[in-house]
Amino acid sequence: MNTLCWGDAERTLKLKQRLQEPMEYQVNTLNLYKNESDTLSGCRTSCSSYDISDDDDCSDDCSISSTDSKILSPLNIKRKEPLHIAFEHKTIQGHGVKTFPFKHKVKDQENSSKILRCVPHGLRRVIPIVVPIELIPPSEYDLRSTNGLMKCVNNLAPLPTPEQLSGKHLAFNELQRIVDIWLRRTLLTLSENDVNSVVTATLLLGGSWHLKVGVAESDLDVVALMPYVITPDVFFTSMCEHLNHEESVTNLVARRQAAIPVLSFQLNGVRIDLLFARFAQNQTVPKHLPFLPGDDVEMMRDMDATSVRSLSVARVASLILELAPNAIVFRSCLRVVRLWAKRRGVYSNKTGFLGGISWALLVCFVCQMFPRASVASLVHRFFSVLAKWQWPTPILVAHTSVEGTFDRTVQWNPQLNIRDRAHLMPIITPGFPAVNTAVNVNLSTLCVLREEFARGQRIMDDLRRRSLSHPSSWTQLFAPTEVLVRYDNYVAIKLGAPNEATLAEWSSFVASRTRKLVESLQYTTSVASLHPLPDLIRPHHETHQKDQVMGYYFIGYTVNAPLIPQRYRNDRRFAGRAFMTSKFELEQVAQKSVASASRYFLATEVASANEKKPGMEIDISCCLWNELPETIFPGGRTAAIGDRAQYFLRHAHDVNLTLGLAR
Repeated sequence: MNTLCWGDAERTLKLKQRLQEPMEYQVNTLNLYKNESDTLSGCRTSCSSYDISDDDDCSDDCSISSTDSKILSPLNIKRKEPLHIAFEHKTIQGHGVKTFPFKHKVKDQENSSKILRCVPHGLRRVIPIVVPIELIPPSEYDLRSTNGLMKCVNNLAPLPTPEQLSGKHLAFNELQRIVDIWLRRTLLTLSENDVNSVVTATLLLGGSWHLKVGVAESDLDVVALMPYVITPDVFFTSMCEHLNHEESVTNLVARRQAAIPVLSFQLNGVRIDLLFARFAQNQTVPKHLPFLPGDDVEMMRDMDATSVRSLSVARVASLILELAPNAIVFRSCLRVVRLWAKRRGVYSNKTGFLGGISWALLVCFVCQMFPRASVASLVHRFFSVLAKWQWPTPILVAHTSVEGTFDRTVQWNPQLNIRDRAHLMPIITPGFPAVNTAVNVNLSTLCVLREEFARGQRIMDDLRRRSLSHPSSWTQLFAPTEVLVRYDNYVAIKLGAPNEATLAEWSSFVASRTRKLVESLQYTTSVASLHPLPDLIRPHHETHQKDQVMGYYFIGYTVNAPLIPQRYRNDRRFAGRAFMTSKFELEQVAQKSVASASRYFLATEVASANEKKPGMEIDISCCLWNELPETIFPGGRTAAIGDRAQYFLRHAHDVNLTLGLAR
């Protein structure tokens, strides 16, 4: 099947002509080996012309070798020095990255047998900040491991079939048609002065499909860039009415109160998240995001903060591809990390974990540190780096951009913004505005993420130590999360709705508010740790009424033993009481710690919410593991008992390995 090409030949030709013209720019030379399989995605823009399955057509148009480049005058821009990151890995002596003026001839360093790649920073919208700390080419074992790893990933999460890709293309084209019709009808109701503006709208693709790591179940993240005459109120009211009249649109949900307002719906069976961005200039709406420095930021002039955040969904994906040293290796590594995060239950931004853009930035960060590493080696370094990372030290993949014409408070800056100082896990986007994509992370979810990073590092260390590379040896890395079998106490959030569409809307809202309940419980003295499960658990056997569907959210937690009162601490009768608390007393502490927080959560976050409609129900209770509904376990409680026993055995073995008591 010939995949539909959303390419824009005009912008590619414009870029080539711009590169041939004499221009002033400043170039820093990176001492990197040039790999024949490397692709430079410096020209990649986030636009409606996007090919889901093929590589970037213009990915090599920006590459300029050091032998055929002319001496050009540098821009009058203050040069920023790269950030040198120290980490416990072997590096090649004499291959550190340095910065040279472009007019000087590049000298070959020792042990360098290949031509160094020259990256023209003047043509970059963002400048990388990370210096490579290891340039060792992959070994034979690394290549074998990569082969086995990708076979395992393809078995667990196959690539989209041509039919599925065609469905995504058709849905995107259908959405473009719907938006164009709605825009023409809407502008007819405005004054003549407003109608004189160009009646066009641009759909920009972002998220996983822009990065080319989407699977069949992935949503299409689309940003609708509208003319300045279209306000957010007009879009989220009139557009909703128009979509409701479309027979191909189902399960429409409007989230106006979200940090980034979005319309979620299904179009011909394809899930789409439609975001709104208002082009604030009285000009023609651009057909794509500018790919040259200066134009990229000029496009956002006079935009409101909400539109800038919406537009960043497409811009950041484009900038990440521009910053990745090797786009092919980056995409493969990101596929592995995304699959691992989803199966381990840490892929959810609204629940307090990390979303897709955060994982992409982390993978890009590691790829910049090890630009020549294979996919398997990068995954190993990914866990090693993040397991030892000292949070809240921020993760940066590019120098932050400060534009004087914009409000600097819209971007992450802990020196100016007090709220930014409270962020526990800063993962900062490139370009302007630089924002923290992990702002929802709290103490409990950060603890879970650290635990999962350490687990991944242990598995990767064990595979390398035993020289295992077969696809079956990688399955342990992607084992499903054990949240439902590892804890003794749970908070069960039971949701009910009249039908599936209403339950999907209701569960999405409750999931975004569950983070507040976790934050309330984590400051309770009797609670030691919390572990929310971001997935909605549906009963495997329908035991409820036919006119109602239900689902569950679970939060596993442990409790602290009650402390001995001060007046009894010197009494021998209470010696060691804190270590001999009965199981019944711990259960009582668990119930009391959850009851008050649950009542407060229901009163403040749910009862007064505008999203709650008739028929939507919610009930929060505290229960023990053996009191969990049997229908939530795929194989029943008998199989769950076996899984629970296996988890405790593996956990004890990991503890013994850490203490050096086992091999």
